[in-house]
Amino acid sequence: MGTNVTEPNAQASPRPLRPISEQRAAAEALVALTEMLGSLPGGYIKIHQPYFSPAWMGIQFETPQAFELWREALCIPGADVSLHATSDAYVWLGATTVFRGVRIELTGFDVPLTAEQATTPQVTGEAPAVAA
Repeated sequence: MGTNVTEPNAQASPRPLRPISEQRAAAEALVALTEMLGSLPGGYIKIHQPYFSPAWMGIQFETPQAFELWREALCIPGADVSLHATSDAYVWLGATTVFRGVRIELTGFDVPLTAEQATTPQVTGEAPAVAA
């Protein structure tokens, strides 16, 4: 009566299983970061192995302050930080760098802005005149 959901789809092309050893560089980068920057705030860490690219590491922080400490420690310029918003509850900072040949993505949550504030284009140029 039912379909066995564990049977592979005959039309789908099976992907070969990749060994965990392909994530070694990212794991070694994580060990090096803990040795070098062990006093910095901890975060949610993931090592991801996309099918067609090398493994990378993501570190997510609960606060913008923790994000900033890591951004500075990894020498990521402030101009390379992006501000993201999907709703009032989800406004975050993001930045990417390479450490020991591994892409590192930093994310900092709990940014004290609304989605509207975060997505309003900033005007650059001269500061407005101040009345005397």
